[in-house]
Amino acid sequence: MCKKIFKAKVFSGKKEGEFFVSLYSKNIRIALGFIPYPGTLNAKLISDVEEFNQCLSKSKTIIIDPPNIPNIKLGKVYAYPILIFNSLNSYILRPEITIYNKEIVEIISDKKLRDLLNLDDGSIIELSLVLS
Repeated sequence: MCKKIFKAKVFSGKKEGEFFVSLYSKNIRIALGFIPYPGTLNAKLISDVEEFNQCLSKSKTIIIDPPNIPNIKLGKVYAYPILIFNSLNSYILRPEITIYNKEIVEIISDKKLRDLLNLDDGSIIELSLVLS
């Protein structure tokens, strides 16, 4: 049984999300139906990391294929629908190739979530998985 809400603490990433979201933007639009804000909201799960990842594996998975760029190896990205604070529809991205471990979530939306939700580093967000 997956619990409803997981808490995570917002942090600044290495600013690579903007590059990769822009690179994958066309394929994200095809897979998810919107043009993403160029960047990710990064957060570290506060607790229940194992349970979160088990629940994530049971939720709807959308595969975003990498762009075809000659001589560059890019991996697929797996997207999982979530709600932030039980309302804002967004997606967790899990790239095949990443520097982050499973306690980190990278979130995309069509809006700049930091501004929309008035978040700073250290802010706590509540995530709900959309189970299939």
